[in-house]
Amino acid sequence: MSPDKKTGNFLNAIQKYADEQKHMIRSEVERFKAEELKKAEDEGIRDAHALIQREMATMRAGITRELAKKEDEGRQALYKRREEMVEEVFAKATKKLLEYSKTEQYKDAMKKNAAEAAGYFGGDEITVYIKSDDMPLSAEIKEILGQNCSVKTASDIAVGGFKAQCAKKGIVVDFTLDTKLENRREWFLKNSKLKV
Repeated sequence: MSPDKKTGNFLNAIQKYADEQKHMIRSEVERFKAEELKKAEDEGIRDAHALIQREMATMRAGITRELAKKEDEGRQALYKRREEMVEEVFAKATKKLLEYSKTEQYKDAMKKNAAEAAGYFGGDEITVYIKSDDMPLSAEIKEILGQNCSVKTASDIAVGGFKAQCAKKGIVVDFTLDTKLENRREWFLKNSKLKV
């Protein structure tokens, strides 16, 4: 074989080897680019997914806050309306009781209650408190409770009835319609089905 041919074969072999290496490097670069691109895409998808999740969590939190606020406002409105309804009912009841306090039945009930109170005090000195409109009944109340009884008006009795107090025994009996009406308020709230 001639030296030119040997040189040509050698150069061809080097060229072939260089082409193979070039092809292998290109393939390696393409594979590397594809892997990096895939990693970037995956990372982008993860980041986008995380961003979407954060945005959705923020939106859910905002909606939950708004719903809680609306629910609280609704509950407050219901509480307010319930209180208004209770006050309306008790205003009507007070009006009816004030009308009742002008009847003969009321006067009879006052005398009956005075007789019951007399049993608690046994002739000891007592003070009876009534509303100013009931002062015309004071003589009859004194007669029932005895001579040791004094009758005074009380500003905290607006509807009717009386309170009797014996300082010596430390006893107070309350036959006021005001107290009875106020005691019915709790019962009314429990039984009226006006629950919020």
